[in-house]
Amino acid sequence: MSTIVVVQKGSKAVIASDSLFTQGSLKVNPGSKVNSHKIYKVNDSYIGFTGWSAMSIIFEDIVGKHSKKIDFGSRVKVFKTFLFLHAKLKEDYFIETKEKDDQPVESSQWDCLILSPSGIFSVQSYREVMECQRYWAEGSGLRLALGAMHATYEAYDDPEKIALAGISAASEFDEATALPAQIYSLELQSKKQTRKR
Repeated sequence: MSTIVVVQKGSKAVIASDSLFTQGSLKVNPGSKVNSHKIYKVNDSYIGFTGWSAMSIIFEDIVGKHSKKIDFGSRVKVFKTFLFLHAKLKEDYFIETKEKDDQPVESSQWDCLILSPSGIFSVQSYREVMECQRYWAEGSGLRLALGAMHATYEAYDDPEKIALAGISAASEFDEATALPAQIYSLELQSKKQTRKR
């Protein structure tokens, strides 16, 4: 698993992740920078995945072919992008879309966080899209990260420090999360600019 966080404060927002890759209980290339990135830049945005590592390379391949169809400009645009991605996952990558017997729709088999100039978003495997107002986390260390970010949100003005507190707490106590952290930041558009797009 992994831990990924997003934090928004004032006009700045960040996305951060740990850098540990595992196969079951085995650490893959511990301490190496090879295959350690979990956050990808797409156009003017960043996206980070948790879960099966195969899904990250699939996403890289899709973006390499269809980057113009990826739009994280609003909650609705994120949803429409993931409908497009789901169709590609089924047609070209043969994903298993079933997670549970009582699931309402097919699963895309990935959970992710998005940082875009329009804001920060969480997307779940059934394509539920949540626009986050302050911070959120995904992955095996999410509860630890959420607790640390909650404890530091009012103490720090810099969202990078808040995000690093979340990743550091998860790295300390979650066996599938490890430092160093990777972090990216953006200046957010004002709501008026976002509406004009």
